Amino acid sequence: MGSTLVNFISMPDIGAMSHDRAADYLVLFWGGAMVGRFLGAGVMRFVSAERLLAIASIGALALSLTAVTTGGRLAMWCLISVGLFHSIMFPTIFTLAIRGLGPLTEEGSGLLIMAIAGGALSALQGVIADHVGLQLSYLLPAACYAYVLFYAVWGSRQTSFPPDRKTAET
Repeated sequence: MGSTLVNFISMPDIGAMSHDRAADYLVLFWGGAMVGRFLGAGVMRFVSAERLLAIASIGALALSLTAVTTGGRLAMWCLISVGLFHSIMFPTIFTLAIRGLGPLTEEGSGLLIMAIAGGALSALQGVIADHVGLQLSYLLPAACYAYVLFYAVWGSRQTSFPPDRKTAET
């Protein structure tokens, strides 16, 4: 999201400013991410990881959709504010994903790290932006936040693993 923010803020119907001036706002996105990470760590002492992840995904989803459907400074500030909510998502998803793996935690965490497609969605957002426009391309991150909400509410629930074949046969 941060990689396209300067171009978004520079758009005539959003921030109507030069790229140099728009780049000054990028620090607010990343600063929000830093503040969000510290706040999230503190809040997680009192709120479950699943609930906090759901709240963060709803916040990011609402802000992203507002940025797509409005214009001017409202859209600009909404997208800048996404950093605040985005900040706790990966570490929380990672923790929930490896929870309960027991002796398979090391392998599970390795597979989770390898599954991250290192910016593939940013590249896809760029292709979408080239075809339908930068503002509408933020529907892709919004869809991702919707999926994170699904994961927080239903997908991260622990289920029992199927029994080991050798144990089941004896």
